Amino acid sequence: MPEGKSSQEPSQSKKAAAAAFIEDPDMRRLFDYWREKRGGRPMPCKEDIDPLDISWALSRIYLLDYKPDEGFTYRLAGSDVAGVFGRTNLKGLRPRDFLPPERAAAVEDLFRRVVEDRCIMWMKGLIYLRADRTPTGERLFLPLGDGTGDKIAGVLGMTVVHSVMPEGPVGLDYAKDFYVPVDGLP
Repeated sequence: MPEGKSSQEPSQSKKAAAAAFIEDPDMRRLFDYWREKRGGRPMPCKEDIDPLDISWALSRIYLLDYKPDEGFTYRLAGSDVAGVFGRTNLKGLRPRDFLPPERAAAVEDLFRRVVEDRCIMWMKGLIYLRADRTPTGERLFLPLGDGTGDKIAGVLGMTVVHSVMPEGPVGLDYAKDFYVPVDGLP
């Protein structure tokens, strides 16, 4: 399992085993779907992702649209994801629409890293602590292109919750994050 943040260029062996750090089998399956939809590009376009293709994961996935001047907006969020925030639907909402400003900024910083660094991101541990929630598990963020191959227009994500800790964990740290640039992935 990876330790901490890593944004260095992956070695050839890391590129060959791009999903080796992903522990959950369904999350690995979503990563394989994303790689298949790339079609030789660094990342698939938003339009390449069909929720019906990944119906087995719908309760745990989310699609975010990204516009530099507006930030991130949920296009789709499964019931398990929305439920963590006490909601039935996140469609059309931005993190700042349902989280306190400092928590929304921390969540958007995670998404922004995927956009600015053109990378996939996987995390394990207290996956929602930045949003002041206590589930433990795994999360995966996968960038989606705008069709030109140059710009990122969205994020496909998946969250798998393993357990929920009691509210208000004191002295606990964020999940461990791992980043892999999309350029050069097999």
